[in-house]
Amino acid sequence: MKYDAHKDMANRIKQRRKSLKYTQEQFAELLDISANSYTRIENAFQRPALNTLIKIAHHLDLSLDYIVFGSDKNKPYSPIDTDILEALLNSADKDKLIYTGKFLLRIAEINGK
Repeated sequence: MKYDAHKDMANRIKQRRKSLKYTQEQFAELLDISANSYTRIENAFQRPALNTLIKIAHHLDLSLDYIVFGSDKNKPYSPIDTDILEALLNSADKDKLIYTGKFLLRIAEINGK
């Protein structure tokens, strides 16, 4: 059976959203994305952009490590972590961000095997 890190990430997001009693539409509005885009993220049909992933972590009060990798520590989101990531986002060019996102997803896939 093939491990699907992306599907697991989507499930962690979905479970936490439901535990906070947000509808998909309400949560999409918090993220400032369309309900359709959010549904595609939550159903693992679309990977969230890094800035959207940061917003998800913030609004769900989860660490990026937990959302992406499913670490045993379901630690709350840390403003310091997201501040660092936002600074990196603001200083990096689009191609480098895309490459970094693909690289991190590949690491997650390898980590799960």
